[in-house]
Amino acid sequence: MRILASPAFANKKVNPYNALLYSNMKAFTRAHTKNLVHEYSHKKAILEKFDIVHFHWPDGYINQKNIFKALQRSILLSFILMIVKLKGSKIVWTVHNVAPHDAFHPRYSQAFMRWFARQCDGLIFMSEESKATFFSLYNCKENIHYAIIPHGHYRNSYPDPIDQAAAKNHLGLPQNKQVLLFFGMIKPYKNIDLLMELFTQAKLFDYVLVVAGNTDSPELKERLKQHAKNPNIHLLLQFIPDDRLHIYLSAADAVILPYKSILNSGALLLALSFNKPVIAPHIGAFVSLQQELGRKWIYSYAEDLEVGALKNALRHLEAQDRSSPCPLENYDWDKIAASTLAFYRQLFPISSSSEQALSS
Repeated sequence: MRILASPAFANKKVNPYNALLYSNMKAFTRAHTKNLVHEYSHKKAILEKFDIVHFHWPDGYINQKNIFKALQRSILLSFILMIVKLKGSKIVWTVHNVAPHDAFHPRYSQAFMRWFARQCDGLIFMSEESKATFFSLYNCKENIHYAIIPHGHYRNSYPDPIDQAAAKNHLGLPQNKQVLLFFGMIKPYKNIDLLMELFTQAKLFDYVLVVAGNTDSPELKERLKQHAKNPNIHLLLQFIPDDRLHIYLSAADAVILPYKSILNSGALLLALSFNKPVIAPHIGAFVSLQQELGRKWIYSYAEDLEVGALKNALRHLEAQDRSSPCPLENYDWDKIAASTLAFYRQLFPISSSSEQALSS
């Protein structure tokens, strides 16, 4: 089986999800199939033959500030999809998001994604909630193949955690206060300015709130700086490299992800990989993960985040026993890679010739 993935390994430094998936996928194949997974390029898609063309964030490709550039890119991608389908390739989309976050042209982006979904032969969702949300918004081909394959954990993907006191000292945080952490790219839908405002209103004097991440919005950056006048809020507006992220997670007592909307979250799995409990809205993959792992690991609030919900979440998590690591065995990457390969094979008619081709 030959797979063309967009992306496969190119985004490893930004998000190791794809590299973990495809490197583990290679481990399931025979030694002579070293060229199983290929990094997507238009040239490869047009000139070579692949069994599977797997997209992860197709909306990002056409999400351009200049509408004419967005149109140009969508026309080119449409042409390429037509070519690969004529060659017999199956198009797979892992639905990380049902709608583009912070799209420059929301109506156009959504219209393109509805068209893109109809071109797919298979869809991968990370939770039942994601699947339900998707099918409430999209009209796909009848009897389209789909699978529920969760997001994997990030254990052994980052440096090991260090002692909490040492981590606090390294970051200049007080030893006598608990640490509530948000980390990652700061975008409007992540609700960080509201989180900082509510934290101040809640008067949680035994906590410090650490917000670590960058934003490309000058307006949002200024609002965050205003909220950071609270001495118990530590704001670091810069990208946190992988070789330092473990320090922030080691210092944390809990992680908060107060998103307005979300379908899946790599940050959630990363926090749990460091055995840190998470506060998050009761939406998307947070729902099924909470049902499986319990409220001592994921405390989700049903309504919009407000002062009472924040206080209740922290007090609940403080009372829980987390002496054992978070049980993430179901999110091992070898299991996820095996499930993804099995799904690929479901997309082809069963015959002796096709079985032989797909097993190689």
